[in-house]
Amino acid sequence: MSGMTTIKVERSTRDGLRALASERGVTMDAALKELLEEAARERRFAAVRRAMEVNPPDETYFEELREWESEAWS
Repeated sequence: MSGMTTIKVERSTRDGLRALASERGVTMDAALKELLEEAARERRFAAVRRAMEVNPPDETYFEELREWESEAWS
């Protein structure tokens, strides 16, 4: 672990983070790291959604999907 530091947040933010950490059974540091990981994951999924909107799958994709979902693979 690298050095610790202090960040200035409103009391309500600190209290909310403390409550979340308590609910999850982790430290406030771990809860904050989890929130950062969740936010990063959501950004990645949002980027994928945007990319799919710009370049939607063509009919070939749907044909292959139907084949994979068919009984042929059972």
